Order: sequence, then C-alpha cells, then structure tokens
Amino acid sequence: MTKLLVSKDNPNGHTLEDVFRMIRGDILARVNEMHSDPRPEVQQVIANNMYILGLMEQIISHAEASSEVMKRIYGKTQG
Repeated sequence: MTKLLVSKDNPNGHTLEDVFRMIRGDILARVNEMHSDPRPEVQQVIANNMYILGLMEQIISHAEASSEVMKRIYGKTQG
C-alpha cells in the first residue's frame, strides 16, 4: 500500500490534491528563478512548465472532486 497518500492503512497521509499542490509550488518556484534568463532554451523550459501548470490545475480539480466523492462514501478523506 502507498506510504504517501491517505488510505485506511495510512490515515495521516496526503491527499492527491495536496501532493499536486506541492508539486505545483515547486514548479512555480523554478519558473520564478528562471524567468529573467533570456536564453531561448530557458524560455522553452518556462513555456513547458507553464503548460504543465495549466494541466496541474485540471489535475487538482479532478483530485478534489474524487476526494469529495470519497468523503461522501466513507465519511472522511481517503485520498
């Protein structure tokens, strides 16, 4: 069983959306550090990361929706 996510065996784990928010924060920090570098390669990495951030927003939304379903089923967060 997972050691990271919430489950009946790991009630103190993280929800998917929490993990994805942590990843999103790391990506934002990386983009912030690189934003003033004018090299085309760096700008491409920034563009890729911005695209990934957009996808992360969708992923977080879906994870939140799943958590709400799990709360209705089990009465508490199950990841």
